[in-house]
This record gives sequence, C-alpha cells and structure tokens, in this order.
Amino acid sequence: MLIVFDVDGTLISGEEYDWRSFNDAFTEVTGRKFSIEFWKTLDEVTASAIVHEGLSDLSADERNELEGRVRTLCLENLKRERANYPGAFFSTDQTRDLLEMLWEHSEYDVAIATGDWYDTIQYKLSAAGIELDRYTHATSSDTPARSDIISLAAQRSNRPLKECIYVGDGLWDLRACRKLGIPFIGTGERVDELKTAGAEWTVDKLETTTFFDVLKKVLVL
Repeated sequence: MLIVFDVDGTLISGEEYDWRSFNDAFTEVTGRKFSIEFWKTLDEVTASAIVHEGLSDLSADERNELEGRVRTLCLENLKRERANYPGAFFSTDQTRDLLEMLWEHSEYDVAIATGDWYDTIQYKLSAAGIELDRYTHATSSDTPARSDIISLAAQRSNRPLKECIYVGDGLWDLRACRKLGIPFIGTGERVDELKTAGAEWTVDKLETTTFFDVLKKVLVL
C-alpha cells in the first residue's frame, strides 16, 4: 500500500506565512491581487494553477515566465518569514515519528504529493526537519492539477492508484481523491469542514497510534 501525503497543513504548519509569501509575490511580480470572487471560483488550488488562472488573459509563454518569477520571489518571501518567525514552518515530533515508522514498515511505501512548487516545498520541509528528496514526490512544478500530481506520485512509486491512500487537509484534497476514486484520510485544522463535506476517515493530528487505527479501517474496504 502507498500512503501519499499532502504537505502544507498536513505534514507541516505555517499556512499563514505561506499564503502571505505567495500572495505578496504574485502581486509584486504581476501588479495584480486575488479577489474574494477569484478564490470562490477557483477549481484547482495549486501554486501553478492559481498563478495561471490569475493570468488567464495572457499567453501561455507570458504565464510561464511570470510563474517562474513568482516562484522565485515566493521562496525569498518564505525565507524572510522564517527569519522573522523561526517557528513558521514546523512538523511535530509525532508526525516525523509516523513518517519514520511508515518508511521502515515493509508493508507500506510513502510518497509526497503537494500543490506547492518543488523549490518552495523543499525549503519548508527542510525547515520542518523533513527531507523531501528522501521520498518519492510530485509537485505543481510537474503538473498543475492536484489529481494529476497524486497520480504522478503513484506512478513514480511504481504503484497503481488502487493501492494508494491520500492524506490531506483541504477540500481540494478530498475532491481530487473522489476524482481519482482513492481513499482519503483528512487531518489538520479543517477536519470538521472535511467531515461536513463527507470525508469518512479523519484524524485530528498525525500521530502513530491514531493514524494506524484509522488506516486499519480504510484497509478493510
């Protein structure tokens, strides 16, 4: 079985600093701001998809060039946020213990599938004490759609989707899993919202005992 993890809000904290870094970078590079209406109509919540949707009136070449500049500035902003707030991006001991236990467990493989870019997610995970390149991974630097990111992580792990379980914290994660037809385990600060949306399996925190309890229920299917 392949356990695929989201990152922001799932493995690590700091979404407040993350979104500020992203939004400020987009505005500084493009001169545009995201409206409330924009967020309400957004289908894909990944860094690449958000930038391209926010620049949908431009050509593909222009969007790609500006995305690269937004990504570079976003990374600079993340580093500045962490310098100002040293605890901005962290994972708990329990989360790191869970990853380690899954990594050592012969029955499971572990992968990471995130809607963030490779450069920015690598930095945040490193700050949290997690080495991205230790795990098979896919990011929005590979492809903009979250379902495709998850599929790519499975492909790179040499696992069929039917052997995958995705762990995430957002409604967009739940939607992607429904699209792919794979089990979803919800966690993070939006657990109640995920339950309301129909998430069958949730854990308030990524901790070994509670996670394996839920995992056993998922595997009964």
